[in-house]
Amino acid sequence: MLLPPCCALFISSIWPFLSCILLQYCNNEKVRQLLLEGVPVECTHSFIWNQAICKSVTENKISDQDLNRKRSELLVPGSQLVLGPHESKIPLLLIQQPGKVTGDDRRGWGSGWDVLLPKGWGMAFWIPFIYRGARVGGLKEAIVHSQYKRSPYIPGDFPDCSAGILFAEEQARNLLEKYKRCPPAKRPNYVKLGTLAPFCYPWEQLTRDWESRVQAQEESSAAPSRSGGENDLRGDWVPCAPTPEKTRQVSDEVDSSLHDSHEPEGVMDTEGLAQAGTEWGSGQDATGSLLCVLRRRPSLKQLSAWCGPGPGDSWAARRTSSRGQQELTPEACLSILARFPRALVWVSLSLLRKGSPEPHTMICVPAKEDLLQLSQDPLYCGPQESKHSDPFKSKIRKQKEKKKIEKRQSRGCAASESLTARGPTAGHPAPTQGLWPGPLPDVTSHCSRVLLGFVTQGDFSMAVGCGEALGFVSLTGLLDMLSSQPAAERGLVLLRPPASLQYRFARMAIEV
Repeated sequence: MLLPPCCALFISSIWPFLSCILLQYCNNEKVRQLLLEGVPVECTHSFIWNQAICKSVTENKISDQDLNRKRSELLVPGSQLVLGPHESKIPLLLIQQPGKVTGDDRRGWGSGWDVLLPKGWGMAFWIPFIYRGARVGGLKEAIVHSQYKRSPYIPGDFPDCSAGILFAEEQARNLLEKYKRCPPAKRPNYVKLGTLAPFCYPWEQLTRDWESRVQAQEESSAAPSRSGGENDLRGDWVPCAPTPEKTRQVSDEVDSSLHDSHEPEGVMDTEGLAQAGTEWGSGQDATGSLLCVLRRRPSLKQLSAWCGPGPGDSWAARRTSSRGQQELTPEACLSILARFPRALVWVSLSLLRKGSPEPHTMICVPAKEDLLQLSQDPLYCGPQESKHSDPFKSKIRKQKEKKKIEKRQSRGCAASESLTARGPTAGHPAPTQGLWPGPLPDVTSHCSRVLLGFVTQGDFSMAVGCGEALGFVSLTGLLDMLSSQPAAERGLVLLRPPASLQYRFARMAIEV
């Protein structure tokens, strides 16, 4: 049946074992009228919202045992069973899901219907759906389904809401407990691998470190320009951190063109952003001091055009010019950073060569020598991170030896004395070997490649035939990377799993 996307229909069905719902339009004119005018409002009025009706349907449901007994008493096996007054009228609500609506490939992936039923009728409809060709899936399949649609999965991919924060904390706690259950010799040493946060996503520190990094670059580039003259002004530029003076200078020139869009904006096209976190500076306003996810369509379209291939791809160049997007200039970058100084951007990643990304994989900025070697050797997989030293291993070993000596000395003492002796030290958790203890250092410059973001979903995609990943990157870091990359290689990043030293090239895209 052809229906407009995201429409809702109300249907009252009898027992699903006894009949099959068949919706069919035989008149093409009615189908065309339905597509043009949409579904009437009366079709969405459902008795499923009436609590009394749903309670009556659940309580008066005939048991499967009685139903099977009456079916066995039929004179002609397989004929229709008429229950009469015991027939249940089940209110249903059908919601059409359009599937993948962003990007240019796999449009409509994941389209289908959501069926809302009263309480107690799930299994009665589950089995007929299976007989009619429906496929069963759980939470793992739902995550893979969301990954193929390249859409955020609730609640893990919403770090700017309370549900996403609680989910991330619980997930980090479970992964840490699983890591501690393995002996130190049978688990990876993340300190030597250069992985600061293998179980959590430090989004706030990532955006804060990128802002301080860009400010340091601005100060270092401004110092020689004051002494070197006009020749230094022709060098490379970086998207500097926004200030009120710079914001007022570029707001009248660029802001109107960036936010001018003739397309209607949906739910994700809101001016306000859901915000979470703590303030990082007392002089910032409410919008700039909190972590947020960029969901404004005009800004995302601009970033998507900048992340696309360079002028060598004529089709991409025509598509960008037809959209009327601006070129990558310091004024355009500053206008976006002025509105969203500490924002995250949802990106999709596709590996160029072999590799299967996983959650918590680090998204890094490739160095100039990496891009040069890739252009010279198309089969070049990527650089390799050098192994780091573990300065905490000896300290943890000394603490363990000290505890063993204390246990030997307290063997002859009473149990009460041993409890009082160990009481003050019980409040301090012992550091875990292989993990970075205490507050994390600068997450962006801890490794040889600058950290840009993290992968939240990733696996080998059977639909494409290569590894694909989804995640968030810092908006400030993204603009800094795009401004320093050549036009033909713009959007190339490096991916490194938390338990590996190998970087692999990937193409980054922002689908709107």
